[in-house]
Amino acid sequence: MAVLQPRLPSALLAAIGAYLLLVPPAAVSTAEGDTNRFRDPSMIQDRGHLKEHVQELTEEQISQMSPEELEWHFFKSHDSDKNLKLDGLEIMAAMEHRSEYSYPPDPNERIEYYTGLVDQILEEDDTDNDGMMSYIEYVMSTRKYREANAKANRENQ
Repeated sequence: MAVLQPRLPSALLAAIGAYLLLVPPAAVSTAEGDTNRFRDPSMIQDRGHLKEHVQELTEEQISQMSPEELEWHFFKSHDSDKNLKLDGLEIMAAMEHRSEYSYPPDPNERIEYYTGLVDQILEEDDTDNDGMMSYIEYVMSTRKYREANAKANRENQ
C-alpha cells in the first residue's frame, strides 16, 4: 500500500512561487544576533513537535517531508482559526510550546517575555502591518533568515 505524502495545495504553492519571484527580498540584517526565534529551523522544522500537533500524519510521512513542507505544517498547525494568518496569541502559543528556550519562571514576567517576542516577530515580519503574520509573510521571513545565514557563512569562509 502506497503511503500518501501530504503536499502543499498546488494553488497555494503557485501563489507563493509567484510572490517570491515578483517581490524582491527585503533588506536583511545579518543572521548574527538575530533573536527572532520564529525563524529558527530547529523550531519550525521540528518533526516531533509536528507529530504532537498533526495527528493525521504518520511518523513516516513526517520523516519524508522537505523543510518547506515541515514549515507549512508548523504554520498550519498553529493557525487555530484556520485563516492562514497567525495572530499574536497563535504565535505566542507556538513559541511557548518550545520549552528549551529559557523564560522567566514568574508568570507576569513570562507574559511580558512572550509579549516582547511576539511584538518583535510582528514588527519584523508583519509587512502589511495588519497585526498578523500571513503565510506569505512567514515564508518571506524564513527566506530572509536563510539568505542572511548563507551570506554570513560565505563571508566567514
